[in-house]
Formats: sequence, structure tokens, C-alpha cells
Amino acid sequence: MTTRLLALFSGIAAMLGLACTPGPGSTSAAGDPTPAAELHGEVITIGELDDWIKDDLFRRSTQGGDPSKLYELRKKALGKIIDERVVQREAETLGLTPDALMEQETAKRVTVSEADIDEFYQENKARMGEAELETIKQKIEQHLTSRANQAATLAYVASLRDAAQVAVHLDVPRTEIEPKGPSIGPEDAAVTIVEFSDYQCPYCKRAEPIIQQVLQRYPESVRFVFRHFPLDRIHPQARGAAEAAACADEQGRFWEFHEQLFAEGAKFDESDLEAYAVKAEVEIDGFRTCVQEGRTTALVEEDLQAGRKAGVTGTPAFFVNGIRLTGARPVEEFVELIEQEISSS
Repeated sequence: MTTRLLALFSGIAAMLGLACTPGPGSTSAAGDPTPAAELHGEVITIGELDDWIKDDLFRRSTQGGDPSKLYELRKKALGKIIDERVVQREAETLGLTPDALMEQETAKRVTVSEADIDEFYQENKARMGEAELETIKQKIEQHLTSRANQAATLAYVASLRDAAQVAVHLDVPRTEIEPKGPSIGPEDAAVTIVEFSDYQCPYCKRAEPIIQQVLQRYPESVRFVFRHFPLDRIHPQARGAAEAAACADEQGRFWEFHEQLFAEGAKFDESDLEAYAVKAEVEIDGFRTCVQEGRTTALVEEDLQAGRKAGVTGTPAFFVNGIRLTGARPVEEFVELIEQEISSS
């Protein structure tokens, strides 16, 4: 793929993995015999070095061959290959180079008007200090043009993929997870999302509104199940918060207490947990007894061991009908996966 197309794709690569850039060893021939070093008279060649780098990068990227990580890596790589080939094919059909094709197509789709520039300036004026429009007009135009080019590239390549009727046959790895724990949504929902979470984890807190959006969008099609995964080494109060939440669940007030734990500025000392119990309308004497007797210790540990068995190493970790998503993913990723599961059910 040529320089202009690479440049267009590279601007969105970090977000979408859409970039056809050469790997570290692609500039040298396969099995390059050029010496890189000598050890006890034995030559280590550039070819051997490149192979070692590739193997090491693969192991790191897949965390030693973890099925879910391997699938994600293959999916991204496949997307890059498909995008490159549909552009190349269309360019050949029209008798153009990929560069010329992309320049032609983005020119059709990208226009930045005086009104666009003025609107951007007015919306961002507060953070531009004393700068007058005329002094930064060119920079604003360049920024808007770059942003529009990226959007146009995505839209055009997506249209080529649609026309090519791409069919992806990668098998999605699934992990069997017992949907055991506090839940929202019908038990016979087409899609079950199980989350392993830690109350002290900032990324788990960030994922909360995303899950709420999912549940609001699919009230009848999605069941959400919460399971505990306190990361004791880095979050020493997370286990206590989890056990307290399970005590609130004994009284049917889990979600009310759960909301308090993920509220902005939440603290996890014993007195704080009791205060949250009061706010969540948990009967405080029963709650205090449950916590002090450690009645939910085994339950939290059971969740933790179930997560480890499923390969969870960090939080939040989601299993959408057994398909793992790790981290606070954007709602669009959940929607895409949920739609696929509903359509195939």
C-alpha cells in the first residue's frame, strides 16, 4: 500500500487498528544471513534475530497464547488485510493507484467551509485564550480537514467492504461462566453478560455507565450478572467492600449498595460502608452482624476463583455469552457483539 493511503490510515490506527504498516523485520529478506553478532564463534544472523522478535512479540501480544487475546490479535490483523485488499482491488478496477483512488474519494467527501471554521472557533473559544480567529484560522482548517479525511477514509473503506460482501469465519473463543450472582434482566435473555469487578478499580467505575447504557438499550434481550474479583495486591479494601455488598444482597439491597460503592469519591473504611448501607436502606444491625461474622467471605472467594479459572487477570472483565471483553470498552463494542449474538440466537 502506498504512502498516501498509509498516512490516511495511520491517523486512525490507534483507535481502530486500521493501518497497514510494515513490521520490524519486513525491510530485510526472509532468512537474511547477514551477521548480527557472534557468540563462541557461532553467528547469529539478522534472519534469526527477526524470527526471535516476531515470536516474542506474538507471545507478548497474546499473553502466551491466551485464546481470547489470540482472537483479538487475529481479528485486528484480518481487518487490516481486508481493508488493504478491497482498496487495492478497487484501485485496479478503476485503473488507479491506491493513492490516487483515496485522494479522489476523500476529495469528494471532504469540505471545510468558512462556517465550519467559525463554528469550531466559537465552540472552543474559551480554551484558546486571547487568540483571534484570523490568527489561528489556518490551523483550525488543517485540523478540521484532517479529521474529515479520517472520517471519509473510514466511510469509503467501509463501503468497499460492504460491496465486497466480506464474510469473516474466525471462530470466537467462548468461556463457560456460571451466571451466579446479583443480576438485572430476564433469566431467559438471548445475551448474558457476566462481569468480574473490583470496587476500588477506577476502570470498573468507568465501565458502570457503559453497562447502564447497554441495559437501557436491551431491557429484554440482555441479562447482566455481577461477580466479585477484588485485586488484593493493589486494592487492599476491595475485598471488604465486596463482602459488604454481598451482605447488602442478603437483604435484597445489592444494587442500591453497589451504586454507593461506585459513587464519586467513595471510601471503604468500615464506617463508610455502614454509612452506605444506611443510604441504601439496608437494615443496619443485620448488615453489621453479617460483615462481622464474615458470612459472605466464602462467596467472594468463590467468585474470585471462578474468575481466575476463566483466565481473568484484571478488571473489569466481561463475558458476553462467554466471549471475553477486558477493560472499560466503549458501548459500541458491546452493541456490536450483542447484535451478533441476538441475530444468531
